[in-house]
Amino acid sequence: MPLFQPFLRRLLPTWRSRLWLALGLLALGGILWGLPQVYQSREEHTRHQIERELHAINYLQTQSVLDWREQRLIDASALVDDSLFTQSAAQWLQVPEATVLTHRMQERLRILQERAKYTAVYLTDPQGQLWLTPNGSTTGRLPTPELQALESALAQAQVTVLEPRRDAFFAFPFLSVIVPLFEGTEPVGAIWLVSDVRASLYTKLQTWPTPRETAESILLSRHGDEVRTLNPLRHSSQGGTTVFQLAQLQADDPIVQAVAGARGILYGHDYRGHHVMAMVSAVSDSSWIMVSKIDIAEAFADTQLREILALSLPVSLLLLLAGLVFAYGQRRAWRRERELKTQLQRNMRWLEGAQKAASVGYFALDLAQEQFLMSSMATEIFGLPNTGVLTLEDWMRAIVPEDRAEVIHTHRQAIDERTPLRLQYRIQRLDNHEQRWLEVWGEYENGHDANQVARMIGTIQDITERKQSEQELANYRNALEEKVRLDPMTQIPNRRALDEHVLLEWHRAMRNHTPLSLLMIDVDYFKSYNDHYGHVAGDECLRQVATAIAACACRSGELAARYGGEEFSVLLPGNDAAQAQRTAECIRAAIEALALEHRHSQVAACVTISVGVTSVQPVFAPLPQYHCAETDTVPQAAHILFTQADEALYQAKQQGRNRVVAYQDSTTTVPGADV
Repeated sequence: MPLFQPFLRRLLPTWRSRLWLALGLLALGGILWGLPQVYQSREEHTRHQIERELHAINYLQTQSVLDWREQRLIDASALVDDSLFTQSAAQWLQVPEATVLTHRMQERLRILQERAKYTAVYLTDPQGQLWLTPNGSTTGRLPTPELQALESALAQAQVTVLEPRRDAFFAFPFLSVIVPLFEGTEPVGAIWLVSDVRASLYTKLQTWPTPRETAESILLSRHGDEVRTLNPLRHSSQGGTTVFQLAQLQADDPIVQAVAGARGILYGHDYRGHHVMAMVSAVSDSSWIMVSKIDIAEAFADTQLREILALSLPVSLLLLLAGLVFAYGQRRAWRRERELKTQLQRNMRWLEGAQKAASVGYFALDLAQEQFLMSSMATEIFGLPNTGVLTLEDWMRAIVPEDRAEVIHTHRQAIDERTPLRLQYRIQRLDNHEQRWLEVWGEYENGHDANQVARMIGTIQDITERKQSEQELANYRNALEEKVRLDPMTQIPNRRALDEHVLLEWHRAMRNHTPLSLLMIDVDYFKSYNDHYGHVAGDECLRQVATAIAACACRSGELAARYGGEEFSVLLPGNDAAQAQRTAECIRAAIEALALEHRHSQVAACVTISVGVTSVQPVFAPLPQYHCAETDTVPQAAHILFTQADEALYQAKQQGRNRVVAYQDSTTTVPGADV
């Protein structure tokens, strides 16, 4: 202690300073003693905030499910009150062969499907026989649950809703709504509305309004000793409905507590074994239960760190103040040094900016001496020693050989006409042969003789970076042009690219006197595929078909494109009718080899295609009056390609599909002319 007394006297020379030190130490001790109590209080407050957040999100998602279900009932109830629709349905069921009435009923069903965004709409009779869809007539009967719902709907004269489920009738989980139709008091049939819950309901449960990685909402119901989830679990690799055995779950799992009747905020371990906080509520008028949960570790991770930082702030402030007292002198010197460094850096940046701004050099061309008088920046641009002189021979030698003739001609022309000069050209620096772009501005001064140009003065600027930026912009523009000609779903060329390629190959065929062939391809019964497997599976089917077609048309000049919908086209330059037919058969076999399941196809158990083939021989002759309504970029005579291929495709469909049919007059000589 005696060793520290001189130091303490210098540090705390008066009794007031010692008193302030004692008070500071007491305050620090009080803060350290109260920190645990304050931390526990703030942690409890945070827990209540997270519980309120979880409760609000659960309520919003439950209400969203109820609104979705209520909207389906509103659409169905509006259909019940539509007497004109009921009369039309009754008339059609009595006379289903009436073509005009059939088209009218299909249009009404299509409007209902598109407006309310249903996946499928069926018209049935009172016995549950399926008769009509927006795409045409159909066969079959309602599944057993829907038959029972139909009997209840007709008996009670009100809309019946079946809870979402899976059935072999569709390849996706769906919600069924049975809408009874009455003419007076007599039942005439019903409308079966089908909604794919993956597109219409799952999104409402997957959306979480806060950025939580472990947050999850589950819509579930109990079936005996099993619990089934309607939506896919976020943290499970298994897609679709998940079935839990109650005996396999932990007793404190929120799912187990929910089916046992617990509601509100719960704590436990979920199906992953993670400690979670959950909010449980029932979905009104249904057997479904909504469980919204989040991992405890994530919920309190940021909060604990924030609270620790907040509670440590007073201690940090006291320590900081103490440090400032001891380092006051050093801090003043450090601030002065920092100000000097900042000012020096600012001056260096100003100097650097001034040098960059002054990177434009100047020159004077002495015609009598045949030499350039140049500034230091100009000689730096050309890679010369700073002598201030550049001979005409050195100047011409620095110009890139490809640009040399044009640059010299432009200079001579400007001198002869005595006009200002503005020119961009490339040079190779004389020191390291690096290629650079220059921009030159020049004007001329007259000597004593008005008819003689004494010298030219001007500026030289290095614009290499600007030229590179312009080239990058041009490359980007070309990339955008390529994207416009690509079908976004199948990633093969689109109709626009096909039309442009036909125009190019048509003129080449006329010049070279070679044949030009075209394949028109249609996926068999694709509408039935979409109705059964859903539009998501339909899109994937088209992508695989497009990839297989493109793989078969990979030689130079050949082009496979999506013509529209489920139709594709393949252009085969230089192929005669026999070669084109062999390529078409190769494509048909490749699609069949994909073995894509298609239960509703009438020709095979997998996805197949029908192909129409045509081949023409364009020649130079007066252009006949062919009319092409699809596009103005295809020559009018080339339209015969699409007409003949389309007729051949029609014959392939008439002959039973899953086949290749060539146009009867397959090799046709077609007159054409430059367009």
